[in-house]
Amino acid sequence: MATAEILPLPDGRDLGFDDVGDPAGVPVLFVHGTPDSRRARHPDDAVAAVAGIRLVSVDRPGFGASTAHAAGTVGSFADDAVALADHLGIASWRPFAWSGGATYALAIGARHPSRVDRTAVAAGLVPFEAYATEGILDDADGGRHLVAELGAELGPAGLAEMAAPMLVPYPCDEALALDHVTEQLTPDRRSALDAIPGAVEALAAGVLDSVASGMGGVIRDLELQVEPPDVSWSAATAPVDLWYGSRDATAPPAFGEWWAEALPDATLHVFPGDGHLIALTRWADILRLLVADA
Repeated sequence: MATAEILPLPDGRDLGFDDVGDPAGVPVLFVHGTPDSRRARHPDDAVAAVAGIRLVSVDRPGFGASTAHAAGTVGSFADDAVALADHLGIASWRPFAWSGGATYALAIGARHPSRVDRTAVAAGLVPFEAYATEGILDDADGGRHLVAELGAELGPAGLAEMAAPMLVPYPCDEALALDHVTEQLTPDRRSALDAIPGAVEALAAGVLDSVASGMGGVIRDLELQVEPPDVSWSAATAPVDLWYGSRDATAPPAFGEWWAEALPDATLHVFPGDGHLIALTRWADILRLLVADA
C-alpha cells in the first residue's frame, strides 16, 4: 500500500489521506466506493491541479490507512471529514463521492451544513430505505437485488457476513487484486478503462487497500448499507450534482432520481451510454462543475 498522510483522531483512530493537486486550489474531498480506498481515483492527479483543485482523497474507516471503526456510521465519518478539514486549515469542503461513498459524502453536508459548499455524487448508491420505492431496482443488477433481499431477510450483520467474501478476496495481494478487477470487466468497462492509462491499476490498488488491515472496513460498510442513516438528508442544503450513466446496472439512473427527490437542492445529470465508471470517464467534467461557482 502506498504511503498516506495520517491524521490521528481524538478517539485514537488514524485517518489516512492523500493531499494532491493544486495546494492553493479549491478543496475537494474525494470519498471512495466499496471495496476501494483513496487510491481508487483517476490516476492522473494533474487533472485536479489544472482545474485549480486541491484534491484530498480520504480512506474511509477500515480501508487503506484508516483504522476500522466498528461502531462507525455515516454521521461519524462526517465528523472525521470535518476533523480533517480543521487539520488542513480548510474552511469548507466540496465532497466528490463515487458509488458506495455517496451516503458518506452527503452526510457531511447533512451533519455539518456550514462546512460544505457543493457536492458531486457519481453513480451513487442509495440508502436501504430507497429500495422500497416502486421500480427503483428494475434496471439494477443482481448485486443490488441481493443487498435489498438479504438485507431485509438477514439484517445488517447477516447481509455483511454473506456478501463480504463475494466483494473482495481476502487475504489479498497485488496480483490477486488485479485479477479480481479484470475478471469483473465487461467489454464496455474494459474499453472505458483502457482509455485512461493507469485506471485498472488504480482500481486494483483500491481493492488491495480495502483489506489491508482485514475485512473490518468492508463488513462495517455493508452493514451500513442496510442500517438506517444517522443523518437527515433534508439537512444537506448545499447544491448537489448527481452524475449517472444510462447503462449503469450497479447504480441505475433511478437511484439518481431518488436522491433528487430526497435532497433539497439536487440536479440530476444522466449520460446516455455511460456506466458505473462515470466517476473516472467524466472525472474532469465533474471536477470542473464542482468548483465552477467557487
